[in-house]
Amino acid sequence: MLMKEYRICMPLTVEEYRIGQLYMISKHSHEQSERGEGVEVVQNEPYEDPTHGQGQFTEKRVYLNK
Repeated sequence: MLMKEYRICMPLTVEEYRIGQLYMISKHSHEQSERGEGVEVVQNEPYEDPTHGQGQFTEKRVYLNK
């Protein structure tokens, strides 16, 4: 199997990108919610799994009125 990797130079680090991505998702969720609806992020932290490796553990609560 032939595997090719392409890299795009960006003006920010991976960590800065992840912080920006989390911020924009949170902002969008807040803008789309009204009258008690929305998403509450309870826990959001890095996670190390012995089988699958590194990841991000996020616990969210979704509130719906309609």
